[in-house]
Amino acid sequence: MEVIDKHTGLFDKIAKFYSWFFHRQQKGYEYALKKLGEAEDLSSINNVLDVGCGTGALCSVYAKNGYKTTGVDSSSKMLNQAKKKTQGLNIGFQQASIVNDLPFEDNSMDLVSACFVAHGLPKELRMKMLHDMNRISNQLVILIEFNQTRRWYIHLIELAETGDYFNFIKTIDAEFDSIFTSVKKIQL
Repeated sequence: MEVIDKHTGLFDKIAKFYSWFFHRQQKGYEYALKKLGEAEDLSSINNVLDVGCGTGALCSVYAKNGYKTTGVDSSSKMLNQAKKKTQGLNIGFQQASIVNDLPFEDNSMDLVSACFVAHGLPKELRMKMLHDMNRISNQLVILIEFNQTRRWYIHLIELAETGDYFNFIKTIDAEFDSIFTSVKKIQL
């Protein structure tokens, strides 16, 4: 629990600063959803859940594309920013942590996503989150994450964040294969 408390505290502190990048993130997520739609049939997707939704940029893209959208985050200050940034959109936000089981029924969402969350978690919590996402989803689990290509500025940010990024980029393929029956990578 200590790791999550530390990360939640960090994201509570940087929520306002993080929100400055909302529109840039939104554009990136619009592109990612377009690429996903080219690779997967999304016509049966109605309900989506974004785990670790931060300031709500991906939630806003889902909502603008007509999906019933829910975002969860452990940081109350990130959720406050998300509510401000997505005013007028039909998005439900909840404070929840992956340390506990996420408060959703099995197979209750068509698509469950997490963007740039998994790499910051220690392996035990990352695996728990991935299992929980798989439990909740009845169709697709989407992870938008770093790959093995390192950029110097990401390296510095991840050193400062003290997450599990450096192990994550080495082990994520095996971790995915141990949880999901089918894994497809789309390079963005």
